[in-house]
Amino acid sequence: MKSKKGNCHLCGEFKELTFEHIPPKAAFNDTPILIQKHEHLFDEKSYVYGKSIRSNNGSGSYCFCKSCNNNTGTWYARDFSEFVGQAYNHFNNVEKINRANLIEFDFKPLNVLKQILTMFLAIDHSDFLKNDKELVNFILEKDNNSLPDKYQVYLYNTISKHKRLYGIQWNNFNGTMNTHSEITFNPFGYFLTVDSPPPIETMTNITDFKKFQFNEQKKYIIPLFYLKTDNMFLGQYE
Repeated sequence: MKSKKGNCHLCGEFKELTFEHIPPKAAFNDTPILIQKHEHLFDEKSYVYGKSIRSNNGSGSYCFCKSCNNNTGTWYARDFSEFVGQAYNHFNNVEKINRANLIEFDFKPLNVLKQILTMFLAIDHSDFLKNDKELVNFILEKDNNSLPDKYQVYLYNTISKHKRLYGIQWNNFNGTMNTHSEITFNPFGYFLTVDSPPPIETMTNITDFKKFQFNEQKKYIIPLFYLKTDNMFLGQYE
């Protein structure tokens, strides 16, 4: 696999970086995808405005060193992909997706939470998350349960041809400044807040997954609300 040099988004060391699938390849991220960045969407003066980049590897980027990529992949990615697969199968077997859904999962909650946070580290190019050693240690120490309270992780259901991968953004929702990050990739949307409220109350807060142990299997009923994400703007739904 190709690599390039840079600072790893997890350990922070300057190393060869390998391609990280976001979400993991086994979570239905194994086909080519068209990517549009800021200059493709909003910079009308750019020669690439309105165009896109084709990634034959699927959604992802060169962001982790080989060690961090292998460790998180071994510890969390498979369990996360199984979790996504259960949701995918559920929604494929229903005639209609409701606005609110109750789904029972048989999964490893802490492993899933840590993979979601790994994805948020992967897409953050501001170094904001990487510079928080408590957050980094929560991910790189598989038995660590000490996720700082300022981080809250939310989940919702979405089915859209558009994907969102927004690293840390500072925005003004409802008259207050907030720190947010968002990933959407069918059948889920993942939303991270830092000392901030979520943009909409119907997202399901899954931060309590941190109370479980590494590799602890649980049956857990999760309420999932459907949000339509057919536009390209963080935290906005139709």
